[in-house]
Amino acid sequence: MVKKAVKQKEGSTAPLPKLALFLSKYSNASSKAGYKNAIESFLRCIYGMPKSDIKSGKIPKPDYNALFELYLVSKRDNDADFIRFSEHLIETRPALSAKQSMTAIRYAMTYHGVNVSKGTSQDIRRETMKGSAATVDRVLNQKIINAALQHCSIQGKALFLCLASSGARLNEMLTVSINDVDFTSHPVKMTFRGENTKTGKQRYTFISDEAASSVQEWLKVRNQYIEMSNARSKKLIEIGRASVKTDTDPRLFPFSDAAVTQWWNDALTASGEMTKDDVTNRNQLRIHGFRKFFLSQLSLVISKEIGEFLAGHSAYLSGAYRRYDDETVASEYLKAQHMVSITGSKQVKELENELKQKMQEQSLKTEKHADTLMQVITENMNLKQMLQKQQEQLSDLQQRIELGEGKQFVITLPDKLPEATLRKFLEAMKEIGGEGTIHHR
Repeated sequence: MVKKAVKQKEGSTAPLPKLALFLSKYSNASSKAGYKNAIESFLRCIYGMPKSDIKSGKIPKPDYNALFELYLVSKRDNDADFIRFSEHLIETRPALSAKQSMTAIRYAMTYHGVNVSKGTSQDIRRETMKGSAATVDRVLNQKIINAALQHCSIQGKALFLCLASSGARLNEMLTVSINDVDFTSHPVKMTFRGENTKTGKQRYTFISDEAASSVQEWLKVRNQYIEMSNARSKKLIEIGRASVKTDTDPRLFPFSDAAVTQWWNDALTASGEMTKDDVTNRNQLRIHGFRKFFLSQLSLVISKEIGEFLAGHSAYLSGAYRRYDDETVASEYLKAQHMVSITGSKQVKELENELKQKMQEQSLKTEKHADTLMQVITENMNLKQMLQKQQEQLSDLQQRIELGEGKQFVITLPDKLPEATLRKFLEAMKEIGGEGTIHHR
């Protein structure tokens, strides 16, 4: 956890409340939210203020800063309070979440001088928290996600497609700036700044073509959505139970995690995919399942290391970054993009591109084969002509040899040869170009 010095606003002399001061020491949004939720949950439990009553308006929203300072100065049985809170966590949260909240509240209270006995701590850790129930999750797949998307708003669809194809955590996606999404790159690159990541380190990932297209459609109506949201929440804003949204908010998705969770639960219910654990009564298809979906799907096509790197798992960040440059990671992601696309086994656009590429390759092959065939035919015709010519020349030469054409010859005729026969013979010899002398015996 990264801590930094807290600066007072210029001209301000009043010190920050202790709770606000404690939370301000954490620059990581996820860590700050974890401590804030744990402390507020603890105070509601101890002072008997159910969250459901606050949400419904039965009781006013408490001043957690004041309650926190009241608890610090009150003489209470801290051991009993912590046991009570642990039992509350068991009833309302899954095992891991309960343990995380207990660890957070113990650290926050110890930091402010409130301690719990060692025996009570051991009892909570080894008995109470150990026996807490955990929700048995179902595995998210393309079919379930696609069914839920049919019942989502334009912003919900864009957000869930981004989660499915990026491996990002929900809090990371809800803090990413519009300017940190590079629509000019392919695949579209999304950068998470260090102050908004779990590890405190800046990193990047990619989103699929279908997610990018959905995000661009959402951006077209984003300002209109903000205006309508403020109008719907006017009364809640007036009583301080909701905040005003502005079009100057740099976030791509200016929503709360609670609102997104509700969208997802509603979509699952409408699609008939909502199931709850028999013991904990919690949704078995949690939003965190999108990360598991991303990692498992990518690992079927490319190196597991790249998927873990893009999802921001700290163990893979430095190692994968040294092995692969950005261009290589992008190229590998494109190979597996269809595995984290939801609207089909492969995106329509990708199938079109593949078909066009195959047709182009086939066309080139056909042209090449046609050229080769024409060349063979031409060569064959030339060879036939040459052969025919050679045959004609050979036949002519043979005739010439048989007739003695072109040679000097001497023919001896028998005595008393008729004059007419002699003339005919000489005329025939002249026709073939022969020259000779006739002698009589």
